[in-house]
Amino acid sequence: MGKIYTKNTWTDELLSGSALYNILTNLGATIYNNVQIALATSVTTPGTSLTAAVMNNIENGIDALDNKLVIDEAVLTALSGQLQNITNNRIVPSVASNNLTVALKGVDGNNPSSTNPVTVRIGNTIRTVTSALSVTLNAGTNWFGSGAAELATKEIDYFVYLGYNVIDGVTIGVARVPAAGLYGDFSATSTNALYAAISTITHAAAGDEYTVIGRFAATLSASAAYQWSVPTFTNDNLINRPIYETRWLLWQPTYSASGSMTWTSVLTYTASYQIRGDTLYFAVSASGTTGGTADKQLQLTVPMALLSNSGVAAGTVLQDGAGSYISGVLIPATPLLGFRRYDAANFGLGAVRTANLSSFYRVM
Repeated sequence: MGKIYTKNTWTDELLSGSALYNILTNLGATIYNNVQIALATSVTTPGTSLTAAVMNNIENGIDALDNKLVIDEAVLTALSGQLQNITNNRIVPSVASNNLTVALKGVDGNNPSSTNPVTVRIGNTIRTVTSALSVTLNAGTNWFGSGAAELATKEIDYFVYLGYNVIDGVTIGVARVPAAGLYGDFSATSTNALYAAISTITHAAAGDEYTVIGRFAATLSASAAYQWSVPTFTNDNLINRPIYETRWLLWQPTYSASGSMTWTSVLTYTASYQIRGDTLYFAVSASGTTGGTADKQLQLTVPMALLSNSGVAAGTVLQDGAGSYISGVLIPATPLLGFRRYDAANFGLGAVRTANLSSFYRVM
């Protein structure tokens, strides 16, 4: 984070090289103009003026100061990139014929090249990309499970990785999780939420190192087309720096119950989640009707499966019928999340069985 002093107010901003470049070079011009105004209006002896030679010397001095303030933009970009772990990078997601392509570009929007290199620290080594690099996810596949009932047609944040192996060099990947550091941290199944779509895995090994370089938003339609679309990108839904959390996003749970009990006609008031590192945080409020044979557990599907034995157990509030509130606990039951009464007794049968849940669990 850099400090910018503007109109007597300090503000925190993460500066790009070009932004700091403009601030410093404009400063030289501002000094120059202000001095000229001062000289023109504050001559000590009224009716006299400075000689052309004196004015020329002053202007030359200001020019010299101005030139020292013109710091090379590429150097500033590199300094900014050291804070970000990557330099001269731009993530460009695009959709053509319903297929999603994520490309690595230079800041100027052109492919990396020997004169437009992108450098990145992967592990403890600086790698340089000097040729086009991209990965394409074709329509027709339920990538990451994003086309399932819980997530289809809903905007999801995806993380962009760069990795390396000695044969293929630098590779680019897309994943739903931001906490991976090695190729072995990802699933090899394309429909798994922990999968990473990578430009080439011909020579991939579990120990290959990967690093996050940014994040973008995209939507996958429902089966069986599974077609990609992307929004109009802004600074909120396309991030060109390392970032390790999503925005708060929406999902649509599917509701059920244990044993022969049913939980139907459920109205979802809210169902939102955020992934931070290896943990998913969520909030749900829903109400429906229980039927069948009374049993102990109401259940809902989650936006990403719980890590086995992740140990979720959190207090919540359940409404058992109209106006009767009782406490309960969350029960991991991958791929479902279940919740029970505090006393493990059966739920009553009837309408307006409401659950208000807020908790978290590990996903990897």
